[in-house]
Amino acid sequence: MAESLGDVKALRKRFEELRSTAEKLEEEILELRQRRDELNTRVKEMSAHIRALREKLREVSGELRDVREKCRDLLSKIRELRKKRNAVREDLKKLREARAVKIAELKELRGVTGGRRINLERVEEEFRRLEWEYQTKPLTPEIERYYVERLTQLESILASARRYTTLRSEIEELSYEISRLRETYSKLSGEISELSEEYGKLKERLSSLIEDRDALRDEIKQLIEERNKLKEEANKAHNSLMEKRAQLKALREELEKVNILLKATILSKKVEERRKRMYQEALKVYEKYKRGESLSLEEFKLLVEFNLIK
Repeated sequence: MAESLGDVKALRKRFEELRSTAEKLEEEILELRQRRDELNTRVKEMSAHIRALREKLREVSGELRDVREKCRDLLSKIRELRKKRNAVREDLKKLREARAVKIAELKELRGVTGGRRINLERVEEEFRRLEWEYQTKPLTPEIERYYVERLTQLESILASARRYTTLRSEIEELSYEISRLRETYSKLSGEISELSEEYGKLKERLSSLIEDRDALRDEIKQLIEERNKLKEEANKAHNSLMEKRAQLKALREELEKVNILLKATILSKKVEERRKRMYQEALKVYEKYKRGESLSLEEFKLLVEFNLIK
């Protein structure tokens, strides 16, 4: 009986130990599940944030492409306008050189005429008159020489005067063309200046967008690394949770076995105690039997059960 009682105590102790361990495991499982769920929630939040940042990055990259395209277009226009302006500058240089040559020639003609204003009609009239006289009048050699010299002089004056008039007209035309080209040059310079200013602003925006893009890339990269670490922690927590659950399952199975064994042991003890009481009762009945007293059917069965009679 003492051995049976010891078995019950040992089984109860083992049962309590298993139950205590199971309770601790359940607490650990609850903590691990909460930890895993918290980590998974943070992973989801970070994933949503990363998606939002990626969407923003796509917008910035799209604007960056647009600004770059505008910069290329503007730069192409500026180069084209500069090319036109350079061509105008070359034309202006040629026209100024041509005008300078004509002005120099004009100054030389002024030197020939002594800087005096020539009455072209009067000179032409005198030239026609002398030429007619030279051709129609009888002249002495001395007077003839005078006519020849004077006609030659007048012819030179007429040629110079006509050239002078032509040069002034050509210089005026060149000056007009130079003025027109200067306006064209100024207009082109203004357009280039406006486009260059716009290009400068676009370049500033481009630099700002590149900074934003790089900052977003760095932030996304950092967040992905942090999210991956959280995922790893969540996976570790989940694996630990699965291990603890497996341990708890095995523990509960063992606990069930110990509980069944404990109940069986207690039941066996009860049966043993009952049989002991029945045996003591059977001994009392046996004394009655030996004294020759009458026995009931139950009492007789009791004696047979314990082999007190055959």
